[in-house]
Amino acid sequence: MTLGPRALFDLHPGSDRGEAPSVVQYTVEKDAALYIPDGNRYVPTHYCQGPWDPGAQFGGSPAALLATLIDTTPTLVPMQLARLTTDLMRPTPLTPLTPEVHVVREGKKIQVVEASLYADGVEVTRATALRIRRAVVEAEGLPDGRFSNPLPTEPLPVEDDLFSSPDPPGSRLAIEYLFEGTGGYFRHPGWMRLRIDVIAGERPRPVARLAYVADTASGVGHDRSAQVSWINADVAINVVREPAGEWLSLDGRSWLGRTGSGQVQATISDIEGIASTVSMVRLVDPPDVR
Repeated sequence: MTLGPRALFDLHPGSDRGEAPSVVQYTVEKDAALYIPDGNRYVPTHYCQGPWDPGAQFGGSPAALLATLIDTTPTLVPMQLARLTTDLMRPTPLTPLTPEVHVVREGKKIQVVEASLYADGVEVTRATALRIRRAVVEAEGLPDGRFSNPLPTEPLPVEDDLFSSPDPPGSRLAIEYLFEGTGGYFRHPGWMRLRIDVIAGERPRPVARLAYVADTASGVGHDRSAQVSWINADVAINVVREPAGEWLSLDGRSWLGRTGSGQVQATISDIEGIASTVSMVRLVDPPDVR
């Protein structure tokens, strides 16, 4: 295995349920986080910076923040996130964000929550969540999606590193990769781990990890021979269960339509099996649009 000159082979704990070898190319501060609380606002750090526009955030960052805010919304009975749909209404700037969270439907079986993030008074990202009551379901042969899904024993080298610049985008520093199969970005399945806190001083919630990794599904099935470009306009996760540990595996497929619309369907798994499905709408531009 040949690694780049800046890479280190190290053993990083993926969770208390196992360890994963990983290629660590970049270092981060000990107390690094995506956002710093400032009164009723959240100030994005450099780690929110997306790969395509240096002045805009990676979509997974606001999605993870909204997932955190929704997950901490009080409920009448113990509940769990079943679905989270995040609409990326416009590029989210690297400026302070003010949240608004509303319970649309309260109940003891379901709860519907809407949450938005505003930059300078303009709504930039909105999420709608369906939460359902927790229950213990004991049944033989329950199709719960669980299967043995061990982490790769060795990381594969990146054959075509999209982030080989000496000054990579902040979001690349925030996430760690383990590649399988042929190895490399947009070649799935692949394992990912959010390395830092979502909100400074708070351990990332499992649903926030799901929301963050889900946005990387934008690159699922990426075909570089296709002379088109696209962005995802939303990201939706349907949660089977909260993931165990920090490492999450993404796998899926995608389609690019001839009318300017595309779709992604993917799954997120952990070492115990399926944790969530992902769906995403792509806004596809013809070759002459950049």
